[in-house]
Amino acid sequence: MIKVRLAVFILSALSGAASFADNAVVSAQYLEGRWSFDGKAGCGSSDARYVVFRNNGTLEVGQGAEVNRLGFWRVTDDTIVANTLTKPMERDAYNPFFGTSYRYEYVTPRIVAAGKDTFTVSIGSDVEKEKREVTLTRCP
Repeated sequence: MIKVRLAVFILSALSGAASFADNAVVSAQYLEGRWSFDGKAGCGSSDARYVVFRNNGTLEVGQGAEVNRLGFWRVTDDTIVANTLTKPMERDAYNPFFGTSYRYEYVTPRIVAAGKDTFTVSIGSDVEKEKREVTLTRCP
C-alpha cells in the first residue's frame, strides 16, 4: 500500500513539474527591471539589445543607447501583453509601407520557461507558423 501511495505521489509531482515547464506563470514583480536579449554579457555591453519593464506598466525596447519601441505592458498568466509604438526603421523593400512611419503593434509573447534570472518567450502565432523562442537575462 505504501508503494502505491509513493508511486501516486511521484507521478503527480512529475506531472505538476511538466505542466509548469509547459506554461511558466510569472508575476509582474518578477518581470520588472532590465533584461538583456544578449545573455549576461549583454548586461555590460554598450551595444546590447534590451527590454525594460517598469513597475508603472510602461516598457522600453532598444539596442545600446537607442530606444526602438515604447509601450505599455501587463502579464496575464503565461503571456506578456504589450501595446507598443515602434519608431521608423530603414525602408524595407518587402514592405515599403512601414519603413518611414511609426507603427503600433499589439504583441503577446508567451512565457514558456522561467528561472531565477532568465525567462524564455515564444514569439509568433500558429497562423504565421514562424514561432521562435527568445531567452532574456536579468541585468543587475
